[in-house]
Amino acid sequence: MSQTDQQQPQEQDKSMDKKEIADEEREKMLNAENTKHTGAAPAPDLEAEDHKPKRKIPIGGIKMPGFCRSKSKEPCKEEDTKPAEAGDGEAPTKDGEMAPTDKAGGGGGTPVKETKEKEGRKGILEAIRLPLSSVFSRKKKESDTDLGTTGTAGLASVETLDDGTQVNNNAGAGGDDGMETVRLDVEAADGVLTKPHPLIVCLTAARRNVVVSAVTLLILLLVVIIICVACVGPRRIVAQPIKDGKVETQTSCGLVQGLLEDDAFVFRGIPYAVPPVNNRRWQPSEPLRKIEHCWNGTYLAHNSSEMCWQHNASNGINGVEDCLYLDVYTPQVLYDRPLPVVVMIGADTLSGPSPGIMIPSGKLARVREMVYVRPNFRLGVFGFLAVEPLSRAAHPMSSGNYGLSDIITVLQWVQLNIEHFGGDKKQVTLWGHRAGGTLVTALVGARRAKDLFARAWISSGSAIFPARDLRDSEKQNEAFLDYIRCKDASCMKKKNAEDVMELVPSSWHSTNAGLPDLKTVNSTKHEWLVKDDIIIQQHIGEIFSQKELPVKVVMGTTAQSGQLVKSLSYDRTVDPQEIRNIYSESLLESIVQADQVFAQYNSTVKGLHTIISDVRVVCPLMTVATMKSDIPFYISTFPRDVIADVDSDAAAILGFFPAKTPEQKRHLQAMQQLFNHFVWHGEVKEADSGKRILIVDQDILPRAGYENCKLWIDKAIVPAYARVD
Repeated sequence: MSQTDQQQPQEQDKSMDKKEIADEEREKMLNAENTKHTGAAPAPDLEAEDHKPKRKIPIGGIKMPGFCRSKSKEPCKEEDTKPAEAGDGEAPTKDGEMAPTDKAGGGGGTPVKETKEKEGRKGILEAIRLPLSSVFSRKKKESDTDLGTTGTAGLASVETLDDGTQVNNNAGAGGDDGMETVRLDVEAADGVLTKPHPLIVCLTAARRNVVVSAVTLLILLLVVIIICVACVGPRRIVAQPIKDGKVETQTSCGLVQGLLEDDAFVFRGIPYAVPPVNNRRWQPSEPLRKIEHCWNGTYLAHNSSEMCWQHNASNGINGVEDCLYLDVYTPQVLYDRPLPVVVMIGADTLSGPSPGIMIPSGKLARVREMVYVRPNFRLGVFGFLAVEPLSRAAHPMSSGNYGLSDIITVLQWVQLNIEHFGGDKKQVTLWGHRAGGTLVTALVGARRAKDLFARAWISSGSAIFPARDLRDSEKQNEAFLDYIRCKDASCMKKKNAEDVMELVPSSWHSTNAGLPDLKTVNSTKHEWLVKDDIIIQQHIGEIFSQKELPVKVVMGTTAQSGQLVKSLSYDRTVDPQEIRNIYSESLLESIVQADQVFAQYNSTVKGLHTIISDVRVVCPLMTVATMKSDIPFYISTFPRDVIADVDSDAAAILGFFPAKTPEQKRHLQAMQQLFNHFVWHGEVKEADSGKRILIVDQDILPRAGYENCKLWIDKAIVPAYARVD
């Protein structure tokens, strides 16, 4: 071996020795510098450390040795106060320097290396301390620092890591930066695992997510509201006009189709009862309750139905038996804003004609914003005949008043169906004119009509009502059985309808025309209505004498509503003496002298017509109205042409009254305002307890009484000679 080769290992050994000496001196200098700043570390009390309770760190917590709270005034426990633990590989000496020791598990480390490691860790922690300090809470809570007391789990914060925290090197993988994962299975102080109540967890989550919770509650509330609305009732289809001017709506028997007229909807000829033919002749009307009585598809209510059998104005007969149909005139077919309903019962007499002037229109419904219903009903012999064979075949045993049963069935149909035509079933006004007013008066207190209508407007009806019971009426009508040659109900129902109408005695159709005389007084006037103990159970006067009526009522008529004798006419000039002679020939002359009468009335045709009207219609109706303290009574005195005829009040209400002059327009407005306000609100605001007699001329003038009637009432002429329908 050459000398050069031998010198190389020696030089290497010398350099290694020098390097080791330099490292030892550097370590001594560093230790001395550390001792100067920190002082000697006290020896750890291992026994105290063993008995010190271990802190419970929740799941997910991160243990960071040497990490201190932000803004804390305490010295860093990791760097300044934490003593060296056993097994750390160094022990303090008396001089404060750290002497190297051997680790149990392997090679030892020098103080210089450990100091570098601490400085490295300190640099890393200083780098992450600032961002973390803005995340964690700066207020110390007892629940965070004393997990053993609360027994609840949560994320560990910097405040839970103190000098008593132990690091389990075997619990998880640790990194070079001194951080390690801590177990999340938190135990209570007694070592038993505790779980929070589910309700507490839900409330805590809701409190942390206020916005989400509020939105969820709103959605749930909306769902509940939708379900409640859906469960309130069946869905109703709002009918709308179709392209060709037709409209459809529903009834209890199926769909019906009407027409668009004058910007309103008109349904004509809707059946409301089973046809009263064959075996159903002379039986109370039967509503359409069974499916076999209804129709398939859509019923086309485009054309007017034929009238029931009746005597017309020229004393002829016309009509059919299958006649129980009605018409509806409405401005809307909607459900959201129901309108008041007017059911119109029109007939000049109980034998006919009908409906007379009581014919509404689509324009009327649109302008007044009301729903009008005009039904057909049986009249005369098919509507009111009471005989013993018919009573014996019926159950319960009764007969007559079939026309009244038709009107009751109409009112039942209205209650069941009118909402589909835009009407309000709670605001039904039953309006009867002339003989129709008589029928409405009979239904005011009828038990079978209870709750079917709320108001009644009675114009120019009869003040004389049937006083005979069923048996007396049957005896009075026995002669008719001989005319048709029948002794039982089966035979009567097989007779031809036209033949039956022609066999009715003419006296049954006569009216109380003119002033009463010996001939008219001695003859017995036929009474169509009968106290059948089913519909009419007591006298109408007894019903009006009761304390309170079941419905609101308005009664009225016109100044010349009576029927003038045929010998007189407004077209010719009549001598006043002729007028006085006509009065002197009547029964009234023996009660009230002509001079006294014509001191109050004019000796003209109009004056005589007014006397007839007061005796037959006006004053008898007023006596009926004044039986109650809450029934207003109107008298229309404004002439439609020459006189205020029997139809002028109805014509004004329906818009048939000519309104060319300012006076006519004022009267028209006054009459319509009176009627419309009652239909809408159920009251007459012009009437009060002291002045319930309303004189309707150009304006409405309330009065305490009617001067013309005082004479006839004081002499007991009224209501003895009142008109009978």
